[in-house]
Amino acid sequence: MNTRKVFWLTFILAALVLGACAPLGGASSVGDRELITVTGVGRANGDPDKANISVGVSVVHEQIAQAVAESNRTMDEITQALLALGIAEADIQSTNFSIWQEEIWDPETGQPSGEKRFHVDSTLQINLRQVERVGEVLEVSIDNGANSIYGLSFGIEDTSDLASEARAAAIADARARADEIASELGVEVGDVVVVSESSGFVSPIFEVAASGYGLGGGGGEPPISEGSMTVSISVNVSYAIVR
Repeated sequence: MNTRKVFWLTFILAALVLGACAPLGGASSVGDRELITVTGVGRANGDPDKANISVGVSVVHEQIAQAVAESNRTMDEITQALLALGIAEADIQSTNFSIWQEEIWDPETGQPSGEKRFHVDSTLQINLRQVERVGEVLEVSIDNGANSIYGLSFGIEDTSDLASEARAAAIADARARADEIASELGVEVGDVVVVSESSGFVSPIFEVAASGYGLGGGGGEPPISEGSMTVSISVNVSYAIVR
């Protein structure tokens, strides 16, 4: 190995070691100012006020025209039933329509039989503004021919109040951490020198298996628990050290 390669390998290894040893919080300095840098975390919980539901129809037939016609008819029946529930037309959206051909193989010879089947898959996304009606929407969709439920997700339309609550908690947490470090070092916490924020919205996703709810009618309304949503905010704060 030549000298240049040895130098760069040594440099990279040293950088990795130093990076691995870097503290997540503690005392440091910028110029002639000594700092305590900490990360504060705050969370706020709220009840979801919206839900997204994807319901679908999968049809298989030897004739493509009949497969498409059956899919279209079932999707229209589902749509009309949802409108009858009071779901706004703007909140019902087609998100998938696909056709694929399946070639039938002879199980005895292992060769193509020459027969074909056509699969037609269609999907509707329903944006529901009343989360307490999720079970009702699923039941009506299944009773009118939906044979695929791809998933169910909940959300909060406006998270600004929760974000403010989480931010205040994060700032308080940062100050508490800084005070603890300062106490251990025998110094005091001064003014804020640098602050930055990062945030995230944690949204649980619930998968619903349509086969468990009596496809074809009579299964009743599925039990749904929307849970709660969490807004999480982190703040990185550098405080001046006062001796």
